[in-house]
Amino acid sequence: MSEQDWTLLPAVTVRSAGFAWELVRSLAYPRAAAAAAEVVRLEQRALDLLAEAPARHAPADDPSRDRRTPADDPRPVRSAAGGDARPVRGAGGGRLPRGLRSRLRDLRPLPDDTPAPAGWLAAWNEATGALEDARLALAGTTAADAALARAAVAGIAADERFLDALVRSAPGLYRDLRRGVAKGGRLRRLVGSVLQGLCATCSFGPLDHGRVEPAAPGGHTWSGHRARQRRVAYPADWVGESLQRRVLADPALVAGLVPRRRTWTGAVPDAVSDAASFVALCDGNRTLAEIAAESGTELEQAAAALAVAVRRGLLTHDLCPPATVADPLSWLRERLPAETPRQGASRRDDSRPDASRREASHRDARRPDASHPEALHRDAHRSGGDLPVGRRVREITELLAQYPAASPDVKLALQRRVATLAGSGRAHDDRPGDDRVVVHEAAAGTLRVSVGAGLAADLQGRVPQVLDLLAADAELTRQRTNRLLAGRLGAGTFGLAEVLGATGDLEIRYGDRLAERIAAIVRAAPPGAATVDLAGLLDDPEPPAAPVLCSADVMVAAPSLEAYEPGLTPLVLGDLHDVALLTPWAPQFHPDGAALVAERDAAIARALGGHTALNVISRRATGRPPLEFPGPVLELGGVTADGGRRRIGLDELYVHSDGHRAVLRAKGVDGPLLLHNGEHDDTALHTALALPRVRRPDLRHLSRVPRLTWDNVVISRRTWRVGRASFDALGQAVGDRELLVAMARLRETHDLPVTFFAASARERRPIHVDTRSPALVEGLGRLAATAERLTLTETLPGPEECWLRDGGLRFAAELRCVYLRPAGGRPAPQPKAEAGDTCSPAPAARSRAVARYPGPADVRADSCSRAAGPVAPGARAAHPYPWQGECR
Repeated sequence: MSEQDWTLLPAVTVRSAGFAWELVRSLAYPRAAAAAAEVVRLEQRALDLLAEAPARHAPADDPSRDRRTPADDPRPVRSAAGGDARPVRGAGGGRLPRGLRSRLRDLRPLPDDTPAPAGWLAAWNEATGALEDARLALAGTTAADAALARAAVAGIAADERFLDALVRSAPGLYRDLRRGVAKGGRLRRLVGSVLQGLCATCSFGPLDHGRVEPAAPGGHTWSGHRARQRRVAYPADWVGESLQRRVLADPALVAGLVPRRRTWTGAVPDAVSDAASFVALCDGNRTLAEIAAESGTELEQAAAALAVAVRRGLLTHDLCPPATVADPLSWLRERLPAETPRQGASRRDDSRPDASRREASHRDARRPDASHPEALHRDAHRSGGDLPVGRRVREITELLAQYPAASPDVKLALQRRVATLAGSGRAHDDRPGDDRVVVHEAAAGTLRVSVGAGLAADLQGRVPQVLDLLAADAELTRQRTNRLLAGRLGAGTFGLAEVLGATGDLEIRYGDRLAERIAAIVRAAPPGAATVDLAGLLDDPEPPAAPVLCSADVMVAAPSLEAYEPGLTPLVLGDLHDVALLTPWAPQFHPDGAALVAERDAAIARALGGHTALNVISRRATGRPPLEFPGPVLELGGVTADGGRRRIGLDELYVHSDGHRAVLRAKGVDGPLLLHNGEHDDTALHTALALPRVRRPDLRHLSRVPRLTWDNVVISRRTWRVGRASFDALGQAVGDRELLVAMARLRETHDLPVTFFAASARERRPIHVDTRSPALVEGLGRLAATAERLTLTETLPGPEECWLRDGGLRFAAELRCVYLRPAGGRPAPQPKAEAGDTCSPAPAARSRAVARYPGPADVRADSCSRAAGPVAPGARAAHPYPWQGECR
């Protein structure tokens, strides 16, 4: 292994759950679940006896034998527990009376005079008598536990912190709760579905920080789960998009906008001829009014053309916030004039040396007051009339400043007012379940972690041994998919815009060596093995030929960080990311955030070595800025905030292929390019041209996978893949007792743990299931209806193994660690490029495959793009970066 080749960044992002495990556990029926498990155990005992039931046949000369009809034929008894067994025959081989058959079917005791061997009858009555007692006990414990759970649900539904989390993440559900629409079972389902995500995952807690300090003893300081150093509110992405539409529609602002090109740096493709002539006039120096005057175009017509070009991704302008800034609303407010200029007035961009456009803004005389929620409710439905954009932006900014400290009711009113000011068209929509998030919120906690001593040693030494395996597998996937891409293209040089359309249906060809070897080891493991240690069972992997940038969310399964024992304490690899996830978003709450990002960029530059990686700047889609790392940028959907970056247009990118290997290049750039990974679709084109994308081995063909470890590093948790039919009984259960018994039977059948995570291919997030909680079991039944099968994963670490504690409360927590590895091994031979990295003429033997696939193949973006064959109408294939030049 080559763990010395990996670099672990010293800065660690610490993410934790905002709510304690104890809250979701308060929804459980612990005594009733134990009673249900006892019922299932006794049911199985009775079923075993039923399967051994004696069957005495009638003599051959019995006259009744020939008189039997098909309806009299002996049939298996289907018990209430779902088992089949032979029936006990009556004297002489006849059928038992209906009453006795019913007792057998319901697993109840039989009368003493039942015609059966005395020993079997005694054993049956003993087992079924105990089963009846267990059923009675289940009824009593269910009623008692249900009363406690109802009280817990009521307390949680009234808890200010829970309501705050609910109104921020699901405002529609919050409205249901406040209106009293959610009652009884619906209230329980609502609380359970939301609470499991708040307690069992680290997605909704504050952002904290740690540092790897091998010489330090390790530990943490924390002021508790309620303490927050800072809370900030920011609008959802659609709010910014709505404001941008208003900017483009405001005659007083649009005249002074300075449009510039993005996506394409040269001539706009012929496919968008209606915008090509206007885009050609936009040089990033002249205002729209100047462009209109010099071209003899009416300003209104030029404004309409600008709006179309912006919508298609061909242009941006100086009042469009870069996608990579943390706070686009503040960015826009700083650049809007305090007083809207007259229509047609010219305004220069202050980013240019000869311009000074930033003016001091003033506050509105009447500022909304969070202490008067009734006033906010009235304001929420005011349309704003013809308020200028600057006024709208200032008011939204002031509302957001009040948002973090506001009560849940006031937050709902603030959301509505923000939506109204943005002009979403949905501010008056009060339909239940209208869950469109208007405002996001982020918080910085008080947790500070020192990753020292043994934990640091394992993170720096043992985890990289696992990453070596995954990196080699990722490199194999990249090479195989690259060969597939090259085979599709054939020999030649192709504009990237052409390749985007030609490869939309291409599938990733994954490396399968590691998965096949692990699957063989799993199959050879003893039956029922809970853990398989892969250390020493796998060959040393080949180092990847390209740099690897990745992140791992690591969870320490120990009651305290100080109790960590190197090589022994389980170190669980949670989510793996194919990118260095130390972004400016988390460091914005760190006192030395800028230094952390600079440290990251320097380390990435060292890892890249002589390789050049291209950032694809996408639009904001998650409320957070897209990723941006060292290297040039392609503005495809979003705009970079770094004016000093080398911007490469889509028309400048081309793929050189010799039919066996494809290389991404750009005009004017020495050497080949690799794409940075990040928030992009997992497609064949991106995989073939990007840095290796670290993934776990694909073991989906195995119905059960034990916990896979490398010494104490848990590569993957225990996993079960269960078909939809196994969950049918959950949907058919009536009442909590039947639900708990059905869940106990499911656990018994598949050997499931008490708690686990359940994931469906059709749902983005897995859910946490405590099999003792009817509310969460109902959620499992609903999830099972969405897919043919579910993937169930053990909860590790569980509450008992959580090191983050606040008194008696325990919290899930993870360390987000960034790992970087330079390229290793012998580089693969590179296809020859033409001198000066310019596109070569079309070779005579060009692959015809490109012409058969729809997309921008018929666009002559530059000299690399050649005419393709006819494109079927409406047959455009999906590709990783939507081509912004198409009409929408």
